[in-house]
Amino acid sequence: MQFTTQVTDECSLGSSGNNGSDTHRLQINVNNAFANAIWANNYAAILRANILFEGAALVTPTEAADVALYNEALGENYALRAFAYSKLLTYFAEDLKDPNSLGVILIDFVPSVETRLPRSSVQDVVDFINNDLQEAENLLTSAGTGYSSIFVSVDFVRALRARVNAYVGDYGTASTYANAVLGNFTLPTTASEADFRSIWQDVSGAAEANEVIFKFDNTLEVGSSMGQIWNTNVSDATGSPLYEVSRNLYQTLEDNSTNFGDIRRNIWIDPTSTIVADYPNDPNPQQNDRIVVDKYPGDPALPGLTGGLTNDQKVFRTVEMHFILAEAAVVNGDLPGAAAQIKIVRDARYTNQQAAPVYSSPQAAWADILNERKIELFAEGHRFADVKRLGALANQGYDRNETDCSLYPTPECDLGFSDVRTQYLPIPAAEFRGNPGIQQNPNF
Repeated sequence: MQFTTQVTDECSLGSSGNNGSDTHRLQINVNNAFANAIWANNYAAILRANILFEGAALVTPTEAADVALYNEALGENYALRAFAYSKLLTYFAEDLKDPNSLGVILIDFVPSVETRLPRSSVQDVVDFINNDLQEAENLLTSAGTGYSSIFVSVDFVRALRARVNAYVGDYGTASTYANAVLGNFTLPTTASEADFRSIWQDVSGAAEANEVIFKFDNTLEVGSSMGQIWNTNVSDATGSPLYEVSRNLYQTLEDNSTNFGDIRRNIWIDPTSTIVADYPNDPNPQQNDRIVVDKYPGDPALPGLTGGLTNDQKVFRTVEMHFILAEAAVVNGDLPGAAAQIKIVRDARYTNQQAAPVYSSPQAAWADILNERKIELFAEGHRFADVKRLGALANQGYDRNETDCSLYPTPECDLGFSDVRTQYLPIPAAEFRGNPGIQQNPNF
């Protein structure tokens, strides 16, 4: 989430953001801290999963209850290993739509320090993920594992399968699993700002139950205060904002709110924000114009500053399944079908509901889907992946505001969808020190 919000056009520098990180200034190389963390942390998760599998092979449960618990543990483990591989594939694969292009390293055993492995193809990684997810669904089903929004379930597995297969263009498989998930989750047919806000405050209720398929339970032990990605202290103008809602995204939200009653405008943006009317000509736009990220306002049940910074991370939401079905409809030449899915999303967010959009071409449909994903999935970690896989189809890259860009010492503004920095991260230098034969991504 932090990498995506900094590298894409989601956010601009806040009043306390100084010059921004190297990543925000698009200075990305093999020592990039985010690339290193995404690579190392996901391979650490894979290693732990493989250790569990090797240990589980030494255990043979006999009692029925133990067999169910054993199968549930293995099913969760398969799903989490697949999730880690999906992250690695998203950020490091050379070309998600080319099955023969370079993916990432596949490893299903506990390696020794001498182990040296090359990168596998995208197709091999996708097959591995799908196999893990099939095993997970079989085991969870046999164990009778019920649904929970904070534990791995069959719905988690199906949502991940829908996402991964959409990312690589297998929309037949993606649609099957997106529809399976939507059998259990439903977007509202009318927009309610109060209900939608409750989801982001982690208030349990019907709104969250229908819209959140799975979330990481940050608030359980008050561990990761992800609000600090954007705000030093609290999510308002007094909280020393590090990064703010980008000016161009703000304008889209403002226009939508004025014209359609888009409830997301007042939820994504804190009411204490100060908006400069003539932003391009303001003498000090970084200090005077403060568009504060309020998507993660903190859990009101938690005490003090902790409550102002800590929320659960929404990993799979119902709305993503509708976006996947919209993408599938475009691929199948069904532009009205794609429009119908976008209308379902907008009906849930617009108090002044509109007719379904009419697309004149596939490119127009892709552009609208990509734009709606940018609005709805803001600050959830999707934008990098979305431009990577849909940018060429929509003829869109990153759209940073020129005044936002002027705040950086070495300004770079709009990045086209063909720029390698919108396509993949470099394989970290640390990997080469232990695995010198691995192949680097082009132009790094």
